[in-house]
Amino acid sequence: MADQLELVPHITLAAAADCGNGTFAVCGDEGRALWYGPFLDSDSDHPHGDRFAGAMAAASRAVWLAGRARADSGHREATLHLTVTEPDMDAVTLACTASLSGLALDLEVSDDNPAVDWCQVFGRLDWNPGALINLLDAELSEGEQRRHLRTVATYDDSKESSAMTAQSTIDPAVELRAALEALLLHDSIGFDARMRHAVAAVVHLAVDTPHGPPEDAEEFLGRLDASWLLAAWTGHDSEMSLIATLAAGEVPTLSWCELMFTTALAPWSTSPVAVHARRIFASVQHGRLGAVRQSVRVSGS
Repeated sequence: MADQLELVPHITLAAAADCGNGTFAVCGDEGRALWYGPFLDSDSDHPHGDRFAGAMAAASRAVWLAGRARADSGHREATLHLTVTEPDMDAVTLACTASLSGLALDLEVSDDNPAVDWCQVFGRLDWNPGALINLLDAELSEGEQRRHLRTVATYDDSKESSAMTAQSTIDPAVELRAALEALLLHDSIGFDARMRHAVAAVVHLAVDTPHGPPEDAEEFLGRLDASWLLAAWTGHDSEMSLIATLAAGEVPTLSWCELMFTTALAPWSTSPVAVHARRIFASVQHGRLGAVRQSVRVSGS
């Protein structure tokens, strides 16, 4: 399938919350308010006085707004530059959420955040659908690199149902992804939203590479390496952003997922879950997956 060449636009937003007042705000690149006001009791992301939850709720709303702007403008992908004030943001969850909305997230923590002031303003301002198109940079430099954009699993409000139906008929790896995610999430009572997003992101990165899905468990596990993934996803900003986020930290989330998947797929394990896991690759249209397989080599230079 030939991808259409297009330039990747940029969206610049700032988000903040004031849990003392129970308010949030999302601003554009010049400090212009786009969406602010109090959290409503009926809001599922109401922080209820929790500073961290409030910052995450505001940032998540900014990501959603940017994703809506990208979809409404007709672009398949965009880069979101998001400024927040809370230093302990859950970058993994935000990056995964952004990726599902077709966005490569560039997160900046700064005290110079215009959204903070809008949290103190009385009243509320709802987001305006007609103004979203203006959030994307209108002027892109002529020298900006053109590249192929791959389809990211996005869920636009107006097209969610038809998009999911179309994807299920043309995506040969959808069953494989679902089976691999189920390995870790089937009994994941102790998993929080962050880890659920991380597992889904790691499976996507390892299975949906431009070089085709892995043919067996050994190849899948071999792909759970930051260097391999960076080489495989070169030129895809959303995925490169995800890899950088998942590979960061004292105990990288990517390493944790590699350990968990290695245990789940271990050839020495006789547990029902492991036995089922080893059969996944043999039961998922193996011929179609293998037909597009190519090798990826990382330069040692």
